[in-house]
Amino acid sequence: MRFWIDIDNPPQVQYLLPFRAAFAAAGVETVITARDYGSTLALLEDAGVEAHVFGARVGRGKARKLAALAARARDLSRFFAETGGCDALLGASRPAAVAARRLGIPSFIVGDYEYANVSVYRFTRSTILYPDAVDPQVFRARGMRMDRLLAFRGLKEDISFAGVDLDAIAPYELGVPEGPVRVLFRPPSETSHYYRGESTTMAAAALAHLAKAGAVVVFAPREPGQRAYLDGIEWRHEPVVLDRPVPFVSLLKSVDAVVCSGGTMLREAAYLGIPAYSIFQSRLGGVDLRLEALGRATLVRAPEDLRLIAVEKRGPLSPLESNPGLLAELVEVLVARVGREALPELLASPATS
Repeated sequence: MRFWIDIDNPPQVQYLLPFRAAFAAAGVETVITARDYGSTLALLEDAGVEAHVFGARVGRGKARKLAALAARARDLSRFFAETGGCDALLGASRPAAVAARRLGIPSFIVGDYEYANVSVYRFTRSTILYPDAVDPQVFRARGMRMDRLLAFRGLKEDISFAGVDLDAIAPYELGVPEGPVRVLFRPPSETSHYYRGESTTMAAAALAHLAKAGAVVVFAPREPGQRAYLDGIEWRHEPVVLDRPVPFVSLLKSVDAVVCSGGTMLREAAYLGIPAYSIFQSRLGGVDLRLEALGRATLVRAPEDLRLIAVEKRGPLSPLESNPGLLAELVEVLVARVGREALPELLASPATS
């Protein structure tokens, strides 16, 4: 059996690349493709992984995004048609799902935000793998069939941290004094289809709050132009701008808190027990709400809630480990599905539960 793993952006390196070793342990071959976006290729290179690269950063505009989707799907389809096919796709990108449909192979999409647009996945008849914190009826309301939904116990961060020896990883050297509180800040994705301008407004207010509190902001821009977020603010300590990729565990261990517009970085910090604050102003997903209920994340819903962001030194890491065996479970299920075998009872889809 041969699985194709497509990695479309930097966060996907964390939760999709671990499948490579897990598939190998199960005797399954893998082929890795990637998009040249942000630090994706640098992170793969740091991991010693050679990927076949298709596509680059797209930017804003629906027409531009659709054209880029079609072009990348075409190039991926041609690549596998010329070099030999795979039995299935595992990924999180729409172009790869379209290419898998053209190639006539099943596609499995890992997703943990239920309000993302799933119209392409309906067309490609993809199966969405999602945490059980998510209400499947949200997917159903968007036209997904029950037999194309597969819930798993735990969080995708169980995959990201599978086999990671946290104690063996040194904190990233930021080059700042030890005294001030360090806050990792990630601005919103302004090119996502669910982006709202309120997220940018909240990000500016959050940065002003951190500056007033005397924090050292470690700024992790999604795009170079986002450095402008730091302009016009009176800083007690000069912000640190990350201009190259940093291993995510090392980076998280170097800070006292994380403030970001939702997404993978928030969930990784919350998973490790690092104070995590979401300034995401679009619809909140089930995973973030569960992390809030567990006391692992604070959701800043309005400007007056910025006072909830505590600028203080953190305690030791306390990983959540909601399902340490998730990676092996998913590999077993995927191999069984593709091989048309019965699904194990340990992981039931909404269609059978």
